[in-house]
Amino acid sequence: MSREFRIRDACPEDAACLTALARRAKASWEYPAAWLDQWAAELAFEPAYLSAHRVRVAESGGLVVGVAALEPRPAGWEIERLWVDPAAQRLGIGRALVDDALAHAARHGGRVTVLSDPQAEPFYVRLGAIRIGTEPAPMPGAPERALPRLAFAR
Repeated sequence: MSREFRIRDACPEDAACLTALARRAKASWEYPAAWLDQWAAELAFEPAYLSAHRVRVAESGGLVVGVAALEPRPAGWEIERLWVDPAAQRLGIGRALVDDALAHAARHGGRVTVLSDPQAEPFYVRLGAIRIGTEPAPMPGAPERALPRLAFAR
């Protein structure tokens, strides 16, 4: 996978490839298949969602290798649906997508938060986020599972 990529706005035609990307990325954390099936709706990108929200994709070699959505909230912004293809991880794509979201939020005011998968928390912390709480997210066989809520200081 090339280290060269560009970030662009998502378009409704990206929906199917973004859904497949999100599923591959989530599956790379070796969650049980039943959990992935339960999360199918959350992992899906609908064309209407892509038209209604600020969704940016990273492309490398003509392939979409990353995605991040930034949604407005009353107190600022929430990074949603940040996924990088497993074959393209550790190439700076996730960092670039977060930096892109933070730059947009800085231009439009308000703090940036993210409700993170527990396995993604170290990534966000490396980028400057701090944990500000947790939200229960029980799953079959993991009744105590919780998602960290993080906020960026920058």
